[in-house]
Amino acid sequence: MQRYRFVLAPRWLLLTLAGLVVMVVCVLLSQWQWGRAVERAAANDVIEHSREAAPLDATLPPGEGLDDDVRWTLVEATGVYDTENEIVLRAQTNNSLNGFEIVTPLVLADGTAILVDRGFVASENTGSVPDYPAAPAGEVTVTGRVYEYEESSGAVSEADGHLESRRLSIDMLGPHLDYELRSAWIADIEPAEGFTALETPSFKDWQNYSYAVQWALFAAMVPVGWVVLARRERRDMDDEGAAENGEAAPGEEPEAAATSEAVNPRT
Repeated sequence: MQRYRFVLAPRWLLLTLAGLVVMVVCVLLSQWQWGRAVERAAANDVIEHSREAAPLDATLPPGEGLDDDVRWTLVEATGVYDTENEIVLRAQTNNSLNGFEIVTPLVLADGTAILVDRGFVASENTGSVPDYPAAPAGEVTVTGRVYEYEESSGAVSEADGHLESRRLSIDMLGPHLDYELRSAWIADIEPAEGFTALETPSFKDWQNYSYAVQWALFAAMVPVGWVVLARRERRDMDDEGAAENGEAAPGEEPEAAATSEAVNPRT
């Protein structure tokens, strides 16, 4: 152990501390990626096994936040579409196509509303919104998948009698509506003819599992690298000591000693 006392030098203490910090960061990142993988696997499981729609009031009651267990499930909502406050989402992608999503508030019996994404229409590369089916009049029942609201980004504008936005954000759209919105929005899983249903979400949980393992391996490599560096420095110190004492360094062949006797050419 005395041979490795040099690791107590300030330079080595700083190196050791840096290694510990890197290990902790790698472990935390590994745990975070593993947690993300578990969440995504659970979401995939909910999406895959959602078959029956639950009543909206039992799933997204008014005045309450979105429960994690409710996200991605199917719900059934009954109300009347508010076509005067229709929302067009620009710059959307669905099944690798660029286009627009049409969102219409569905006003419920209690006066609250839920935003319903009625479907996707592909862009015609004209810059304007193509024609799309109007929302049905009167009371309707919609079966949709529950989505969490998006983060705010950009602005909400008014054009051609509807609102336009790039994000389905309650913070952005709520101020433009005169009723309370439920804590999530839904996408119609059986949209009217002329619309395309939103692509069913699918999350790459295997990718996060892979990242989690990689970060764990990086953490494990830190002490291995520390030991390799320490052994290398110990070897270099031994080589320097041998050179100062005129000894052959480990692994080198000693030079042949010159004989003190004179060589007789006649013998």
